[in-house]
Amino acid sequence: MKKYVIFSFLLMALLSVGCSDWTEVENKNIDKLLVDADSSLSIAHQKYLENLRAYKQTDHELTFGWFSGWTGESPASRCLYNLPDSTDFVSLWDGFTNLTPAKQADLKRAQQEKGLRVLACSLLFDIGNSVTVQPQSSKDKGETWLQYSHKFWGWEGDEKTIEKAVEKFANAICDTIYKYNLDGFDLDAEPTIPQPFNTDREMWQNDRMNVFIRTMGKRIGPMAETEEGRKKWLVVDGEPDWFSPEMALYFNYYILQAYESYGYQDLDMRFNNLYSAFASKQSYAEVAKKVIMTEEFEKYSTNGGVGHRTRDGKSVRSYLGMAMWEPIGARKGGIGSYHMEKDYAASPVYKYLREGIQIMNPAVK
Repeated sequence: MKKYVIFSFLLMALLSVGCSDWTEVENKNIDKLLVDADSSLSIAHQKYLENLRAYKQTDHELTFGWFSGWTGESPASRCLYNLPDSTDFVSLWDGFTNLTPAKQADLKRAQQEKGLRVLACSLLFDIGNSVTVQPQSSKDKGETWLQYSHKFWGWEGDEKTIEKAVEKFANAICDTIYKYNLDGFDLDAEPTIPQPFNTDREMWQNDRMNVFIRTMGKRIGPMAETEEGRKKWLVVDGEPDWFSPEMALYFNYYILQAYESYGYQDLDMRFNNLYSAFASKQSYAEVAKKVIMTEEFEKYSTNGGVGHRTRDGKSVRSYLGMAMWEPIGARKGGIGSYHMEKDYAASPVYKYLREGIQIMNPAVK
C-alpha cells in the first residue's frame, strides 16, 4: 500500500506545476511528431512510386485501355493520374493534338510519377485524320474537308506523289508525339469493318498504309533508327492481320477487339488466326507475348463484360476471363478495355481494372 501512497503524492506534486508549462511542452512534442510523421509518409510514398516505376519496367502482363473524355482536371474520372497505379499504358481516344495546360500537366505527372505510357491513337481512313485543321476560309470556298486535306498534304497526281503525301502525314503525327512527349502511336486498323460514316478508305488502298507504317517506323517502335525512338511504342489494334508478316515486325503489340467474347474457345480462335497470319516471321510465343485482348466498357463497364466460359467450364465475366486466359503453352501480352474510364463509376472505383490486374499480376503479400 505504501508505494501507491507515495505515487499519489508525487502525482499531486507534478500536477501543481503550471498548466501552461505542460501545454507548451506538449504542443512542441506534437508538432515535432507531426513533422516527423509527414516526412516519413512522404519518404514512404516516394519509395512506393519508385517501386511502381520499376515494376512497369519488368516483364509482366500489361493492363491497357482506350481513355476518353480526358480533361486533365476535375472530375477525377477525367484524369490519367487517377487510373489504377498498375495501369501500364493507355491510348488517347479523343485526340492528341492541341493539348491544354491541364492535360499536359496531368500527362507529365502520370508519366513521371507512375510510369504510365500514354499513346496517341487514330482511326485512319483518309489522309489528315486527327492532325489536319480546316480553316474557316476553306469552308467559304465551298471545299469539303477531304478536298482541303488533299490540298494541304499534297495528295494529288500519280501514286508516287500520293505516297510522298502519306510520308509527310506520318512524320507530322510523329512530330506531334515528340512535341508533347507522348509514348507512341496506336493505329486503329479497321480496313474491312463497317463504319458509321462515309469514307473511301483511301489510306488502305495500294501500298499506302505500309508506306505510312514504314515512315513512322523509322522514328518510333521496335524498328526505329534511334534508341530514343525505340523507347516509344507503335501498336496496332482492330485488324492487325491486314498487315504482312514482315510489316508486323514494326509493331510492339497487337490489340484485338475481342468484344463480347463468350469464352476461351473464342479467345483461342482469335489468337490462332493472328498467329497463322504472322507465323512465317514470328514464333508462337513471340506472337502470344504481343497480343492484348480487349473488352468493351462503353456497354459493359457496370458488369465487367458478358458471360464467359473458361476451359474448365467456369463462368466468369469476359474482362476477367481475358485476364485469366493464356494461349495454350504460352503467355499473353495483356488485356485492355474500350472506354476504360467508365469503370471509375464502379464501387470501388475502377473495380474491374483492379481485379484484372490482380489476376494477372497478384500483389506480393
